[in-house]
Amino acid sequence: MANQIARGIVAAPHREGGQAQYVPVPASDTGRTTPADTRAWALERLEEPLTVPQLTRHAGMSERSFMRRFAEETGTTPLRWLVGARMGLAGEPLEATNRSADLVGRESGLGSAVNLRLRFRRTLNTTPTAYRRAVSRRVQPAGI
Repeated sequence: MANQIARGIVAAPHREGGQAQYVPVPASDTGRTTPADTRAWALERLEEPLTVPQLTRHAGMSERSFMRRFAEETGTTPLRWLVGARMGLAGEPLEATNRSADLVGRESGLGSAVNLRLRFRRTLNTTPTAYRRAVSRRVQPAGI
């Protein structure tokens, strides 16, 4: 509405020769999902296999635009962000339970114990077992 009013104030509403004066353009792309909305959506589905095309479809953007806007907002790629979010999700049961690495890997969306170990090695330079041991020592009260 604001665009229409502004156009009416700035120039004549009629142009000679039968040619249209203006091409209506929306003031904003309301109704679109942002990368932040898509990240929140993905956090609820980390245990599912998520791909960049799925994230792109959810955001309602082209893959190139989504990747650019995602990097602007987070400073990283969608795939790296997903791995980091899944690592955070995997850390919780490793810290608080005795669930097997295979179960933790599946529940966190990393797929398997092999991938969980690989991601822990690459990201934290440790294994899930060593991480669990280190965290359990920190949590125990002194003198035990």
